[in-house]
Amino acid sequence: MGENGEKRQKVEVREDLGEVQVISLGDCPICGGKGTLKAIQHIHEIPYFGKVMESTIICEKCGYRNADVMILEDRPPKLYTVKVEGEKDLFTRVVRSKSGTIELDEIGVKIEPGPASEGFITNVEGVLERVRETLLMAREFRRQEGDEEAVKKADEILQYIEDVKEGKKPITVRIMDPLGNSALIGEKVKSRLLTEEEINKLSLGPYVLVPEVEEEDALEEEKKDTGEGNSDGS
Repeated sequence: MGENGEKRQKVEVREDLGEVQVISLGDCPICGGKGTLKAIQHIHEIPYFGKVMESTIICEKCGYRNADVMILEDRPPKLYTVKVEGEKDLFTRVVRSKSGTIELDEIGVKIEPGPASEGFITNVEGVLERVRETLLMAREFRRQEGDEEAVKKADEILQYIEDVKEGKKPITVRIMDPLGNSALIGEKVKSRLLTEEEINKLSLGPYVLVPEVEEEDALEEEKKDTGEGNSDGS
């Protein structure tokens, strides 16, 4: 039993998945199901990259689900870029954590992390499919509202996505993560460190950075509180 009542179940090792650990989290905050909430942690290694952990929280009653990805090696905040110019490039691996921002230049799409964002591991084709599904829903809303201009724009982007998937048109994919937990992996991928200015402009999604207090400052404050270090000996 963990500190917060968590019950860790036995770690399984499967050849197809690697290490899998199931953790009972208790009651579901969404539907109130008793003991129906659990976390599944899957640790595996991505070739030429390193170990990552996929963590998914699931309610067995209402189906609530939230996922995240964490790189288990220390990696600095980076910008990854790949120019997709053929069907082979669609298989470029995409590791996106809750704090990762994805940009698709040619169609003007920017996927920013929010409070309820999810992490995932897929490829460029998978990202395009996610964008396509979201656009189809948005297109239907705009159609019902009678916004023909928005419907036309959505149709243009949807057609561009199909052309990219067929290798007819290029698309530039970028991913940025101030916490270093996202990446693109492939032969054509280029990367560089994010600048301080770029980091400050990026969203952290559900995460919050807590500034570290300098050790010397903390010691100085402690001396003031205890009355130490006074030259008059009082």
